[in-house]
Amino acid sequence: MSLFSVRMRSSREEQGTPVHISGAERIVAETDLERVAATFVQRAMQHKNGTPDFVNLSIERVCPEEIMSLEALPIQTCDVEDVEEGHRAAHHLLCEAGVSSESANFAIALLKAGPAPGGRVMRGAVLLDAEQPIRMEPDPHRGVRVSKLDWEPSVLESWCNGIGHLGIARPRVWEAIAIASKVTAQPEVIAELCWSDDQSYITGYVASQQFGYVRVTHLKPLGSLIGGRVFFIRAGTDIQSLISRLEKQPALVDRLPTRPYIEL
Repeated sequence: MSLFSVRMRSSREEQGTPVHISGAERIVAETDLERVAATFVQRAMQHKNGTPDFVNLSIERVCPEEIMSLEALPIQTCDVEDVEEGHRAAHHLLCEAGVSSESANFAIALLKAGPAPGGRVMRGAVLLDAEQPIRMEPDPHRGVRVSKLDWEPSVLESWCNGIGHLGIARPRVWEAIAIASKVTAQPEVIAELCWSDDQSYITGYVASQQFGYVRVTHLKPLGSLIGGRVFFIRAGTDIQSLISRLEKQPALVDRLPTRPYIEL
C-alpha cells in the first residue's frame, strides 16, 4: 500500500512579515489523499486566527520501511485555577523532568512574549538548552517543525474509545500527542512545553518520557494569539541530526500507552 505525507501550513503577511496561522500533518493511504487535502484546505481557510493569504499544501510519498514506530504517551490532566498557577505547574513538571529552573522560566517567558523576533508566533518550535537558557534552533523566525507523523488508524480508534468518557478524544489532542510522542522519543530531548496560538484554546501541556503528556488547563489568557513550542535538549546534542529526524523521518503512533490515564 502506498503511503503519503500530507502537510499544510498557512500564514498571512503583516507589515512585510509572514505570520503563522495554522498547520496540520497526516500520513495517509493514496485512496485518502483527496479527502485529507480538501479537509486541510478548509481548515486553513476557516481558522479562528484569521483568513490566510498563503496556504502551502505538500504531498510526499513515504517509504514504509523508514517509518519510526511510536508508543503514545500516557495522558494526564493537571487542573489549575488560572494562568499563574498553570505556569507554576508547568515549571514544576519541567524541573521534575530534568530541566533547570532557569531554562524552564526562560521558556515560559518566551512563549508569553512570542518566541519569534518582534514577539510573533513561529511556524516551528524553539530548541532550548535544558541546562541553561540558550536557544539552539538555527532560524528563530522559522523554528523546527515536526513533520511526517500520524496515528495508525486502528490504534487511534482504540485510544479514542479508551478515553472517550473523559471528553478529550478530539483531533487537537491526538495531533498534539502524536507530536509529543515523536519529539520525546528522541534521546536528545528531555521535555516539551507547548500552548496553542489559537485564541480560544487556553489548555497547554508539558510532555516527557518520564511522566507522559500532561495537560495543564490554563497556560495562557483567553483571547491571546501568542503560543508555541519549546523542546528542551541535552547539552552536546548534534542539532542538525536532531532537526533532520524531527522534520524528515516519518513516524506513526502504532502502540497504545502501557500506563493508564492518571489525574494528577
